[in-house]
Amino acid sequence: MTGFDGIHLRRHEGLDAGSTITAIADLYEMVYAEPPYDGGPLFTRHRFLQRTNRQVQSPGFSLITADADRVLVGFAFGLPFREGSWWAGTSTPQPPAELVASAKFAVIELVVHPARRGRGLGRALLAALLDRRPEHYAILLAEPTAPARQIYGRWGWQQVADVQPAPDAPRLHALMRSLKPDA
Repeated sequence: MTGFDGIHLRRHEGLDAGSTITAIADLYEMVYAEPPYDGGPLFTRHRFLQRTNRQVQSPGFSLITADADRVLVGFAFGLPFREGSWWAGTSTPQPPAELVASAKFAVIELVVHPARRGRGLGRALLAALLDRRPEHYAILLAEPTAPARQIYGRWGWQQVADVQPAPDAPRLHALMRSLKPDA
């Protein structure tokens, strides 16, 4: 995919996605070392690699990478959540029953190199990731104090619950957005 400002977006799926995990882990580790993203053990490189190597095996896993002069500057990935499924851990309040009952695409990560922020790269990565998805909704978890949380609100994402996805994780805002104009 052609990007902007010399940035090229590329979709990876299946085994192709798995081959990029080490490269994206390097960028993940750099971004998650800074506040407010340094939220504890769940966000270490080791735990990222554990869960991402598992997630990449899921049917429908999709990854978009962004590179400038062959240097990774951002990525976004996610996977479908079937009808009736929701985030692991505890949610308060319970998310809307219609949302849980529907097919959803869970945006697991949206990471942009600090030097590339504020130029539309995050929005382009997310748009490419969600383009032509068959699910009715997209969902994601956001750190409440992060600048990205307010940006998601401007992009039309709505908070539906707070989720603590693991005992050693902070409480995060669960956001949703319709992927179908008539939904």
